[in-house]
Amino acid sequence: MAKKPNTGKATPKEAAPTPDGDDAIVAATLEEAAAMGWRDMTLAGVAARAGMTLGDFLQEAPTKAHLALRFLEEIDRRTLAAVAEPDPADSTKDRLFEVIMRRFDALNRHRDGARAIARGIARDPAAALMLTCRIEKSVAMMLAAAGIDAGGLCGLARIQGFKAIFLSAARAWMKDDSADLADTMAAVDRALIQAARLMKFLPSLRRRREEPEAA
Repeated sequence: MAKKPNTGKATPKEAAPTPDGDDAIVAATLEEAAAMGWRDMTLAGVAARAGMTLGDFLQEAPTKAHLALRFLEEIDRRTLAAVAEPDPADSTKDRLFEVIMRRFDALNRHRDGARAIARGIARDPAAALMLTCRIEKSVAMMLAAAGIDAGGLCGLARIQGFKAIFLSAARAWMKDDSADLADTMAAVDRALIQAARLMKFLPSLRRRREEPEAA
């Protein structure tokens, strides 16, 4: 008697985490990007590095843009891991500085691959668009980790301002080959100081808008 075919759906095989708990697909993406560059790396190559069949892999990441998004989510996880409640004794600048440097420390774990991805995304409109929509969530989480409210209209303004600070520092990190990230830290410090100076003007601008209404 012929054996009845199995019509059940197969469960996709996920890549096992790396020994240090990292996302194996992200780890494979970083290795492949460092070796091949973002433009020349292939999904099949990343799947092979992750120890997955291409079919299973595509259910996790059907495009390179999805790989970039998964990479960003992994960096968020590393940045926010073990974040404690902000100490009110610390200044806002110090809290922001700490959370930004936590992110660059996470990126620096696989510096060559992370830089290859960053350079490639800048030349990949699809990936850039997907990450532009997602980066604001990352920025909001970083602000919240520093004890700063990212909600409401004021929160939207803070997100845009902090995003500009981070991207300015990221340009310095792309060129910083030092072990202690001294140039990156200096760039973060300068950007935060400039932002603090700008904020000093905001109360006077608010008063100017309110005075005509009161009159």
